[in-house]
Amino acid sequence: MLIERDTIGKLLSTTSARNLVGIGMELKPYELALYMLQALNHSEEYGYVVMGVTKTIDSYAIEGVSSTIHERAKEPISTALSLISHEIEAEYGNVYINGKNIFIIMLKNSEEALSLGFTKDLDSQGAFVKNVVRACLNLQARKLYSNSSEDERNDYIGDILGAIGYGVKDQTRRGSSSTGKDAGEVDIFVSKDGFPFTVIEAMNLDSVNTSYINKHIDKVFLYDTSGNRFNICLSYVKVADFASFWSNYSAHVANYSYDVPLLSSDTSIDNEYGYSELKIMKTVHNRSGRTVNLYHICVRIH
Repeated sequence: MLIERDTIGKLLSTTSARNLVGIGMELKPYELALYMLQALNHSEEYGYVVMGVTKTIDSYAIEGVSSTIHERAKEPISTALSLISHEIEAEYGNVYINGKNIFIIMLKNSEEALSLGFTKDLDSQGAFVKNVVRACLNLQARKLYSNSSEDERNDYIGDILGAIGYGVKDQTRRGSSSTGKDAGEVDIFVSKDGFPFTVIEAMNLDSVNTSYINKHIDKVFLYDTSGNRFNICLSYVKVADFASFWSNYSAHVANYSYDVPLLSSDTSIDNEYGYSELKIMKTVHNRSGRTVNLYHICVRIH
């Protein structure tokens, strides 16, 4: 793939080209992903998202953007691409036309039917869990994260959730620490309309280390000071026998003596997904007279 200045110039000279989408400013990843899909919704081999232009009656007005946009583009573009249901090739860079810099994202079309693999339903508990599962599946497929730290993996999950539209803060100092002396750190704290929505406590695991798992489970309820309707315990798992790991993990969390009384455990939710390399279950708790859920998601890292 190679961005050609002459090709872009010709496309900007008319508004009839369906494979070019002109936008005037940088966008959030979720919005950028929508424009990418729009640029690829045709039979042309390539689609283009162009920043620094605006549509007129019969062409595009070139307004230009700062050339430094290239330096800031990598992460939002990468996140936007990860929101799309199938992997697509992309190239991006600055191009000068009529003495002004514009920024081009060139996308290779796919034979697959492309869509956003995430739901914009920000109110639903179930939709949020599904979005986390989808983010985990994307992370699982990216070799970059095969040997990454927990923080790097958390950053990826948090970036996806933030791109969808959730309010996300990672490593937020909040609540009490396990020693009770200092404020603790929430791995991923999610808010909605300024109110606490859920807490995600994450860990890297290479075995069913019960003491380590117990510590993180306890942290979920410790850091959730408001009593959310649900929280998530997310494990990035690197083991040879994932089936045995899940059998032992699910048995442990179903029988653990939680600080918040356990009412029941449910592995049937895993049947909704049916993956062999990602497993999910739910434990139900009584917190101050109200029923709350804790989702346990274990994703195998290859």
